Amino acid sequence: MAFDPVDPSWQLLRRSGRGRQLQEAWLENEICALVPLAPEREAELIEAFALELPLQPEDLAYAATRQERLQLFKRAAFTLHVEERFSRTKRQRDRIIYSMLRSVSPGRVAELALAIREGELDFASAAIRWSEGPESAQGGRIGPISPDLGHPELNERLNQANEGDLIGPFPVGNMHVLLRLDTRITTRLDEALQQQLIEELYAEWLHRQLEALTKGENMDPIEYLPA
Repeated sequence: MAFDPVDPSWQLLRRSGRGRQLQEAWLENEICALVPLAPEREAELIEAFALELPLQPEDLAYAATRQERLQLFKRAAFTLHVEERFSRTKRQRDRIIYSMLRSVSPGRVAELALAIREGELDFASAAIRWSEGPESAQGGRIGPISPDLGHPELNERLNQANEGDLIGPFPVGNMHVLLRLDTRITTRLDEALQQQLIEELYAEWLHRQLEALTKGENMDPIEYLPA
């Protein structure tokens, strides 16, 4: 679709920052036109559709069936790409929970580490009393967070550890640090995550289409190929 730059309506939408919304609505309309629904299903959706403002019959049918048509398109277009995206982004989605105790005094951290290893002192209690960072308020507990967040030295040591391992003490900057890896939360490709990944892939595709549309370039062909 060519959006006429001298069209007053298009100028008004663009100037008010809503031109992108019109382009997205046009793309959705193109998608929905490609996705058929069984007459019985369309009738069910129209009957169940709640709307405050009256619409013309053709507009009501579009509004009532839009979401289902879009979902069918997304699944047909992107389901085959889900596993590849999951493999590529899995580490970003995994989470860890760990405990940390830190102090500028190497002797104090070494003494506390020995007491914790010997079972004479609880890690959380030690962190509350002696850790010199904001984690002390939570008994040293940090997370769930991405394993890639935080200081690279901490990330590397936690990545090599098993759950329950006490790590250190070791220096980081002017601090001496003791860690314990508490839990690894491994992301699994369940139905909810599959839908999330489809939505992410669609959002990226939509962004590319809108960028091409804005620049007057050719968009990717819009095809609906149900499994």
